[in-house]
Amino acid sequence: MAGSNKMSEDKEFYDNPEVLRYYLVHRRRPDNPNDALERPIFLELAGNLTNLDIIDLGCGDASFGSYALLQGARSYEGVEVSSSMLDIARQTLAGTSGKVRHESIQTWQAKAEQVDLVSSRLALHYIENLKRVFQEIYQALRPGGRVIISVEHPVITSNFASLAEGHRTTWLVDNYFNSGARTHMWLGSEVTKYHHTLEEYFDLVTDTGFELTRVRESCPKKENFLSETEYERRLRIPLFLFLAARKPKSQ
Repeated sequence: MAGSNKMSEDKEFYDNPEVLRYYLVHRRRPDNPNDALERPIFLELAGNLTNLDIIDLGCGDASFGSYALLQGARSYEGVEVSSSMLDIARQTLAGTSGKVRHESIQTWQAKAEQVDLVSSRLALHYIENLKRVFQEIYQALRPGGRVIISVEHPVITSNFASLAEGHRTTWLVDNYFNSGARTHMWLGSEVTKYHHTLEEYFDLVTDTGFELTRVRESCPKKENFLSETEYERRLRIPLFLFLAARKPKSQ
């Protein structure tokens, strides 16, 4: 196993070759939570993408970009800090009009009113200063434009001690109101995520000026699972939080 690799601006977590290998295996396993829980809800919230200009923050493999363009989106641009993920994203978008920018969410600066939708899937819990990010998202959106984000649920990010169990059957919620960095081992390496309470996420959205339209908590649907046991396990605690909001049409 490679040495510890703490996620930061200087060294991106997924650029560790062993982490990337473990991650790809993790994502391909049956009933993985990204495909069984996060993807169906996110796409439901995204809805009709026809003729939309889209920016995707922390786009990863850009699978949402491929989907969006097939659904008739006018344009798609991903923002991704990991060089390894950037290569995968460019492969995903090959032969399409989609683009990917090699940049950190933390330094991304928006052009005024350039897109109709800003998306971010399971990326913002790696960011400490979310206030600036939401301000940039607001700047990027045209009046009436939407933002849809998914993050690890605050009951998960509050405390990662139960990860030591491996395949978890219990979840510990602790230090919930102490926001900030949480460092733990994941995929064989050290990673830092930032815990924000549910109230803090709500305030970030509304204080920026957005109108909050939907909140979801990754309640599983049986038809998305092959295993009855895994479906029942995922009924016990929310893994993900989804927020959908709209920029007012009149300022």
